[in-house]
Amino acid sequence: MNQAREQLVATCIKGFFEMLNAHDLEGVMRGIADDCEMRIPSSNFTYTGKAALRDHLEDFIQSFPSIHFRDFVTAADPHENRVAIRFNISLIDDEGEETHMSNCNFFEIREDGQIEDILIFASAPLSKGFEVGNNQ
Repeated sequence: MNQAREQLVATCIKGFFEMLNAHDLEGVMRGIADDCEMRIPSSNFTYTGKAALRDHLEDFIQSFPSIHFRDFVTAADPHENRVAIRFNISLIDDEGEETHMSNCNFFEIREDGQIEDILIFASAPLSKGFEVGNNQ
């Protein structure tokens, strides 16, 4: 059964972005499929499997004491269980350095509500908080 548009969007915003804003790694991981793959082609990063994604997201959360995803613009296809989200993000690392980006993520969600694929287009090069767990 396909999920409703609202359900798909909530999986991504509440179950992924808002959990990262709150530094809630366990909350994020509850919504990630065991075989999930996340790719960031512009930085040549790929995280394959839940363990690699956990390692990456743990490093991301530890690298940025302040994470703020916001200003979401969404498009969802409930027939294919896919969601595209454009958003702004502000990151502040432990040295006070700020990074501001306008990115777009594409999610594929399984019938059981688990995220199985994330494709990220980032508006700035990424390194700190992104190298741990990378398969490339």
